[in-house]
Amino acid sequence: MMKATLISRCLLLTGLASSLPAAHAAGTWFEARNDAMGGTGVASSKYGAAPFLNPALLTKATPSDDLSIILPAIGAQVSDPDNLQDGFDSIKHAWDNLENTTSTGNSASAAAQLRKSLTDISDHSGQANAGVGAAIAVPNTTLPFALVVKGWGEAKARAVVSDSDLAYLDAVGSGLVQPDRTALNNLTSRAEGVAALVSEYGIAMAHQFTLVDIPVSVGITPKLQRVDTWNYNVAINNYSTSDFHSGDWKRSESGANVDLGFSADLTPAWTVALATQNLVARSVATREINGTQDSFKIRPQATAGTAWSNGFVTFAADVDMTPESGFASDEKRQYAGVGAELNAWSWAQLRAGYRADMRNSDNNVVTAGIGISPFDLVHLDLTGMAGTDRTYGAVAQLSVTF
Repeated sequence: MMKATLISRCLLLTGLASSLPAAHAAGTWFEARNDAMGGTGVASSKYGAAPFLNPALLTKATPSDDLSIILPAIGAQVSDPDNLQDGFDSIKHAWDNLENTTSTGNSASAAAQLRKSLTDISDHSGQANAGVGAAIAVPNTTLPFALVVKGWGEAKARAVVSDSDLAYLDAVGSGLVQPDRTALNNLTSRAEGVAALVSEYGIAMAHQFTLVDIPVSVGITPKLQRVDTWNYNVAINNYSTSDFHSGDWKRSESGANVDLGFSADLTPAWTVALATQNLVARSVATREINGTQDSFKIRPQATAGTAWSNGFVTFAADVDMTPESGFASDEKRQYAGVGAELNAWSWAQLRAGYRADMRNSDNNVVTAGIGISPFDLVHLDLTGMAGTDRTYGAVAQLSVTF
């Protein structure tokens, strides 16, 4: 049931890809507190969220903590500078109008409208990503552990308009050619899209020891990892978000992977940490459709972080040491983030941050969020994100701690 829920949640990103171009969350996870703080968390996560990105922080529980349950964290982040879906809708409408004139004549204006719609959308692309996760963390002084399930992924779509189609429509518009259905069906402009969904099921464990009077923690998360890819390629007038994630375009692979984490408390308030996710590199190819193929790269990703907290105020900063996972056809992305939290006696929290792509291949975002945690028992966390190119995102999370 959990697997089906994860997949259904993450597959909504394939529909979003029809109109919403690139923007990315913090690596392979969504977690409302961390995303509100600029996508940080390698050194600043609470122990209940540690399984998502740094298992070493499972040792951060206090003696009064008995159990943390996140059910669930759900997020998506997208941007929409080109209104790609509107472009596809315009082409469909103009295409149908031209097709209706094949038996009645008066095709010139309909051909001109279709040509304009194709020109307007040419080379426009869209991308979105989403994720969902759940974790049950059990702290103790010997070997704190957690069960973690998460799904994350991305999808992108683009319009590929051929010059031969524009030349044909010019000829129809000038009256040199009378359109017919066969010729329209032979036009070669395409709607292309790829998507990847990574589903993970792991057990995180950590242990703390003392090194030169400094508390040091190490953590590991062995996990089963399934990667589903889709390669969508249809005539540009046949684009449909509901067909994007059909099994006709799908290919899947499963395998094992592992995350590692390290943290050290240099002072009672100051922590430094390093997290490495997906130590086993993988490349999962999509199906080959109409001569096109891509591959999704699971890359080993190392992130260094630091945090300072006195219980009332927390400051955090993370820097990716390596690029994150993504499609081979995409430019690599590598982020840095900073954030802060004000905690009002464990009853309410205010958070803010900033996240930037150091390779300048993705949009930078400002983040903010709130937390409500009556009696420090039930926690509702909400996060919003906004950035360049009409970038927007949101994360919602419900958790309980005992």
